[in-house]
Parts: sequence; structure tokens; C-alpha cells
Amino acid sequence: MKVLVFDISSDYAHFRKPYTTTSALTYSIPPRTAVVGLLGNIIGVQSGGFGKSEQSSYFENRGLKTGVRITSPIGKTTFNLKYLHTKSGGSILVPVECVVSPKYRIYATGSSELLSALRGKLENHETYFTPCLGISEFIASIDYIGEFEAEEMNGEVLIDSIVYLFDEGEIRFESGLNLFRETHAIIMDHERKVQQYSEVVYEANCNKISLLKSPVRASLVKLRSSNTEEVIMLV
Repeated sequence: MKVLVFDISSDYAHFRKPYTTTSALTYSIPPRTAVVGLLGNIIGVQSGGFGKSEQSSYFENRGLKTGVRITSPIGKTTFNLKYLHTKSGGSILVPVECVVSPKYRIYATGSSELLSALRGKLENHETYFTPCLGISEFIASIDYIGEFEAEEMNGEVLIDSIVYLFDEGEIRFESGLNLFRETHAIIMDHERKVQQYSEVVYEANCNKISLLKSPVRASLVKLRSSNTEEVIMLV
């Protein structure tokens, strides 16, 4: 298995929690659905327009699996964004929670066709659409790390990436770690209805997480480059 790796960063990020109303709260890390959208922006897969999602079927049909690693400690702030009323011409200030100075490492594997398309854009520092972290105001910078062979793993390991628990995953809670959980959408259909969720665990200060049991729906792999080794969970 080959895995493409790149870093993405911005001044701010906002991955809206769908159940919030009066204020817009954010996930700390991009849900898999947001990563799929980011990859679509890189290679030029259209979203399908409001209320539609062509990206999901495109990537699922090409065997996409992704992983996310936090490479900068998680911090948040809230400020007001001005939204315009297109009908009345007025505006409203909405409090929006944002991740401050976010930096994530993204991992992607799939069919040879998909990896070739992604590699071609990343190696040439190109994207089809402008990449952003959650909303269009937060334009992102991408730094291509490379393509690496992945060795499948199992058993108890220390993981560098975030951990997807699904129903059967287990981790060890250790003192000194800032572990947090979020519930993320994993797969959406073409009408943007969520087909699968998972609880996700991350360590806010970029420390490794001790995995006791890996869920069946995830792949656990080790990546080796010339000077580093990473253990990553892909879904």
C-alpha cells in the first residue's frame, strides 16, 4: 500500500458542528467528510452544488482511505463574522468559534488512478480549486511531504494520528495527556445525508495515543521515510 502525505495549515479553521444554532462551534480537527472535500478541491472534483455531493461517490469508488494527524497544539478563539442578507441587503454578526493557527498532516491512499491524480497536483504545488480549512475565508497552504510504502499493523501500538473508535475501538487513558472526543461524520451519500459516524479521539498537544484495540473498519499502518516513522489510522 502506498500513502500520500501532505501538511495543510492556515491562520484559522472552522469545521462547523451541525447541531449548533445561535453560535457556530467548530470541531478541533477536520472530519473525514471535510478531508474528502479538500481532496476534491485539489484534483478538481466538483461538490455537486448546494445540497448535493458528487465527491463522496467519486472517492469511495476509488477506494479512498484517509488519516489526520495534529501537528500543532489545538487552541480556539471566537470572533464575529458579518453575514449579508441577500434579500434585505442588511447584515448580521454571528459569533464563530475557530481553531487558531491550525496545522494538520493529511494521509491518503486509494486506487493508482486516484494517487496519480493527487500526486500530480501536489508535486507541482497546484490545486484545481482554492483549498481552505472549513470555510472559504480561511485559505490554506499545502506542503507536500511525499509518497511512502505502508506496512499494515495490528495489536497494541502508539498512534501518531487521530483515532477512529467506531463501535469496538479501545484506547488507554494515561495521565498527562489531553485527550478529547468528537463525533464525526465519516461517509455521506450524494444528497449529503450522513451514512456513517464515528467517535474520534485526539490528543490536543500532538502526543501519541495508546491504542488497545483497532476497529475492524479502520486500517492501521506504519509509514517509514528516511528519518522518521509514523503509525497512522486510515478510514
